[in-house]
Amino acid sequence: MIAFYLLFVLVMAVVSAQMVAESDDPDDAGSVLRWVFTGLVVVISGVSLNLVPTIVVLVWRRPNEANVGSMDLVRRLVTRLRTPAKVTGVLLLIGALFSVGLFVRPENTDLEPGTLRIMTGFGKSSSDPRSVLIDQWNRTHPDNPVEIDFAPGETDQQHERMVGDAKPGGARSADLYVLDVVWMAEFIDRGYIREIAAQGQDLADFMPNVIETCKRGGKLWAMPLNTDAGLLFHRSDIPTVPAPESWDGYFGAGAQSAVANARSAGHPVEAANAAQLGDQEMLTITALEAIWAAGGQVVGTNGQVLLTPDGTAVDFGAADRLGIEKLSAATGNNDLVPADARQTSSQQAVEAFSAGRTLFMRNWPVFRDTVGTRVAFKAVAPPSPSVLGGQNLAIATSTDKPRAARALTEFLTNSTSQLILSEFGGYAPTRQSAYISSRGASTQELRTAVERARPRPITPCYTEFSRAFRRGINRAINAGGQLEHGFAEELARILKCG
Repeated sequence: MIAFYLLFVLVMAVVSAQMVAESDDPDDAGSVLRWVFTGLVVVISGVSLNLVPTIVVLVWRRPNEANVGSMDLVRRLVTRLRTPAKVTGVLLLIGALFSVGLFVRPENTDLEPGTLRIMTGFGKSSSDPRSVLIDQWNRTHPDNPVEIDFAPGETDQQHERMVGDAKPGGARSADLYVLDVVWMAEFIDRGYIREIAAQGQDLADFMPNVIETCKRGGKLWAMPLNTDAGLLFHRSDIPTVPAPESWDGYFGAGAQSAVANARSAGHPVEAANAAQLGDQEMLTITALEAIWAAGGQVVGTNGQVLLTPDGTAVDFGAADRLGIEKLSAATGNNDLVPADARQTSSQQAVEAFSAGRTLFMRNWPVFRDTVGTRVAFKAVAPPSPSVLGGQNLAIATSTDKPRAARALTEFLTNSTSQLILSEFGGYAPTRQSAYISSRGASTQELRTAVERARPRPITPCYTEFSRAFRRGINRAINAGGQLEHGFAEELARILKCG
């Protein structure tokens, strides 16, 4: 009898724990009823476990009492269960059974059904491989179709739209955001996006400095959709114009000599460099690259801004100031940059270079196809570090479909997708395997550029910092490269906003 009872108790305990492990979250009438039945079985198991000592003593030591009528036996057991110690014991056992069931419960890997909304700065286009990849996802995941929420405008306007959606009190309509790498710190520190557990996935294939843009505080917060680094475009149809070996070769004295040689050979070149010096993000990028080319370290290789010992000002050293002075000198020389460079965007620079107005252009790899065959050119890695750009896929904190969003993120950033983005869109892939497999022009030069590239200041207040930085650089350009009083202090105050 004792053996039979112990076997019964063991079976009930195992069954109840297994039922807890296999029960889905209660989201409909059927699942609620299953949970009620599961709870009833767990309670019976808890009571049975608690009565093991009582039953064993009753049967073993007082066999005559074990033969009493079943109703009388039940009344005796109920009486014993009424004691506070027994009630506490039963509750603890019930809790233990639930805990065991939840512990062994496998993680739910089913994708939550429903539309996935991606807020991004690119719209749907049949010529954009990112749209092609999304179409592939939609065909293979009909329960999770992707809908693009287009955030139009310049970079700052896109940023404002995404922050407006993600912040508390915002619409919170997006499940994922395609974030510029410089926005990552802000979206992480302010709780707009959720951490991505590594789950044993291989991150080693990603370019090291690229995957670092997705991390903060030792945790992974996004996956890199595409990266970016500057390429140096130079005319290949003029023998006297080799690829520059220094920043001065396309922005300084070497560039001026190249222009003179080209003109003497009968090429009507307007200026050396299709520079982009308008009051946009590209001016921040151009200034940082000028500073780094001169050996400046005001923004380190880890994206940290150097401050004075008392922390009240950004510490612009002699090399940093030399880089700004050289940029100012180039801006004032029409042989080096076109007269309209202060109003030129990246696209306008492409048009100037493609039309043969300039010998050089520092621009993003995606513009290789835009230049096309309009002018003979080659694209090489710049001789000094460029700014690391790119966009990361991040999952909104407010999404109710985190597993589906994670699956989409992994699909868009896997090795095959990265190769497609590179081969058919001209984007800089984020995975090392894509560079190995790629047959595109300048692929290895692009890899070199990405490996050398350095991040911009890593701060949750980057947008404000960049506006103030380029405003100060603009004034310095007009003042022969001299930084105005209070500029370094203003930047330090902005960095403290986080």
